[in-house]
Amino acid sequence: MIAEFKPGQAIEDFFVLRKAECRKQAEKGELYLSLELGDASGRIFGTLWKQVDEMLKLLKEGDIVKVKGQVIEWKGKLHLSVEKIRLAQVNDRVDSDSLIPAGTCDPQENLDKIFQKIGTVEDENLRSLLLSVYNDKTIRKALLKAPAGKLWHHCYEGGLLEHTLGVCNFAESIAMQVLKVDRQLLIAGALLHDIGKIREYKTGYFIDYSDEGRLLGHISIGYHIVAGFIERNKKFPEELANKVLHLILSHQGELEHGSPVVPMCRESLILYYADELDSKLNAFDRIYDKEKSQHKKWSSYVKLMDRFLYFGDDPNLNAMRGQEK
Repeated sequence: MIAEFKPGQAIEDFFVLRKAECRKQAEKGELYLSLELGDASGRIFGTLWKQVDEMLKLLKEGDIVKVKGQVIEWKGKLHLSVEKIRLAQVNDRVDSDSLIPAGTCDPQENLDKIFQKIGTVEDENLRSLLLSVYNDKTIRKALLKAPAGKLWHHCYEGGLLEHTLGVCNFAESIAMQVLKVDRQLLIAGALLHDIGKIREYKTGYFIDYSDEGRLLGHISIGYHIVAGFIERNKKFPEELANKVLHLILSHQGELEHGSPVVPMCRESLILYYADELDSKLNAFDRIYDKEKSQHKKWSSYVKLMDRFLYFGDDPNLNAMRGQEK
């Protein structure tokens, strides 16, 4: 598995081809194939210097390939020097579970828990809206597979349900400390805020953006999904509709982060911070799981958070250090 690779290790295994690009070496002008390979544990970039034109015509994004090569360290990161690469064949024994990122939580269990949350919503309009969305056959099927991110947080099948439930739990916990909060509106916003991600991403052996996702983004997709359900209920109060849709549109907090509007009520402020907390803690766990085998006190620099992450006080990490002595 990629997460367990070490410098100098010889590799001969199956991977998902995430990307293949022909590039030219700056100094000598020699052509090479830049590859991005992945499995359930992560991804790694690789370089192939042989049969570049032939392989570029043969290989395409999403293919399962067998790769032979060696792990090297290049510019401070692990890299795969590829000796040979070929498409997987019918008689190859490929464990597809080792290639598809998966979470530790059962998506169906998380969906059941979400329905329990919906059952606590007393407002008839909000409960009816939530049931209409979550009982839609197309949406339910998509939710059981959908990730919440491509590479950053909850980036695995069923990740969206896990993230949605996590945001809802955080939001409810925060709301307990605040007096004038509409708990039912907050739950509705938490359960609907990322619903557009069922169409933003396409899944298979790896996660990528759909054409619709790149062109529109999950906020606008989610707005149109929920607005469509609201419009079908002619008795749905207009002010309540505006509040629900505001929570969806503002949940990323800032205009530069993709929200068309910023949070303007207590519930949208709570939702924004609950979303931030759940996504960043999951990302922290992912980075820790990726780097814990190196027994480091600090993570590598995390560009999206503009910081290093500290592992030094982690009891699991300290236990591993103790076993080495």
